[in-house]
Amino acid sequence: MDYLIFSFSLMLVYIGLAQLLHVQFGLLGIPNFGVVGFWGLGLYGTGVLYVSYSMPLIVAILLASLITAAVAYILSHLVLQRSGQAILAATLAFAAIVATLIITEKDITGGVQGLGTIGFPFADVASRNVIYFFLLMVVVVLLIWISAKLRDSRMGRSLIAIRDNEELAASLGKDTAGTKRGVFVLTCALMGLLGGLTAPLHQFLVPYLLAPSLTFAVWIALVLGGKGHNLGAMVGVFATFGLFDILIETYAPVPAEQAILLPNFKLFCYGVLLVMIIMFRPAGMLGVDGPRTRARPATTPAGDASVKEG
Repeated sequence: MDYLIFSFSLMLVYIGLAQLLHVQFGLLGIPNFGVVGFWGLGLYGTGVLYVSYSMPLIVAILLASLITAAVAYILSHLVLQRSGQAILAATLAFAAIVATLIITEKDITGGVQGLGTIGFPFADVASRNVIYFFLLMVVVVLLIWISAKLRDSRMGRSLIAIRDNEELAASLGKDTAGTKRGVFVLTCALMGLLGGLTAPLHQFLVPYLLAPSLTFAVWIALVLGGKGHNLGAMVGVFATFGLFDILIETYAPVPAEQAILLPNFKLFCYGVLLVMIIMFRPAGMLGVDGPRTRARPATTPAGDASVKEG
């Protein structure tokens, strides 16, 4: 039961990361391939502050998120005005740099030996993992709700305009550079927050947690569900992480000698799903959900009114 709660808690983290990626890429068009880097900064930042400096867990998570925001702010000034390919390469390289520093700076991070132990904030409660699961659920639901409100707002329409034609949006007086930096920094800080919230789940941090597979899994989930739909990220995570990592790897009656093949089988299925989506449903499972606008009341033209009075 504890493992099931752990798995569902991790799935909530993936949904939150995919939702933030939906804002970055689906609404604004920023191809961030360094998701695991920002998430990892929050994860290890929380661990270092909690273990090495004995900070309270909540304070460590918030401070690690601020550190992630500061790093994202510097990176945004360096790469966001480049082409999409340059942003993709730069963010991917950033994630690799973070993973390398985690291994090499062993005096701070513990290196390959790991860092821990990080306890739950409700240490004296018997069902603390269940309470923490619902805490994560509240955070992720808030992210989904804010994302939906953002998409339907005036700000959301500005983001979509910048994504579709940044030069045209700038010619209309939009601060495209400032908007992209602000949204990028905020969403990356929230990725760091999710990383900090993940630290108590693993309790002991090791470098392999920062593998690029997390970034690819989040991207695959977003593409499968639909990058243009607010709930596409959630559906994509259910169809990938929920189906393979929870249902098949945990409950499928797979013989022990063949269980080692499951990770490769999962990647194979991901590839097949991506090819099918690209061929038959390019917009994803849920397609594109445009911003909603308030309906304006119908008005009667002045000419029609005069005819009725006559």
